[in-house]
Amino acid sequence: MRVAGAVVVIAVLDGGSGADLARRFSAAGAAGLLVADLRPGVAEDLAAELDRPGCPVVGVSGDIHHPADVAALVATAVKHLGPIDLFAVAGPDGERIVQLADLPGHLDPLAEVLALVGEAIGEVVPAQRRPVTDVPLAG
Repeated sequence: MRVAGAVVVIAVLDGGSGADLARRFSAAGAAGLLVADLRPGVAEDLAAELDRPGCPVVGVSGDIHHPADVAALVATAVKHLGPIDLFAVAGPDGERIVQLADLPGHLDPLAEVLALVGEAIGEVVPAQRRPVTDVPLAG
């Protein structure tokens, strides 16, 4: 995966951290970063810390569980940084990075991003406990 010159969106889920990921992308020569975190102020503070000439960093609050928030992240990134090359999801069980160049060009890009983000969330969030209905009751 080529990071140098790439515009990267990093979406942080509850229990995840995008700080190390953002620092790695910045050090690898990303052309710009947008960091979105559920916690108000966290992404904005990180953006203020990492923003530099050659790699502007935008921080916003957002929840990628909501398609409208994903659409807003994409629109904000494109407006301030240019077309997105990589979309990363940081969760409590790691991170997943999607190269948007791999998306089929004939499909709706936002719909494809939403589908990939959904898959990424499933990979970086711990498996849920079995539903209570599956647990035998003592008796």
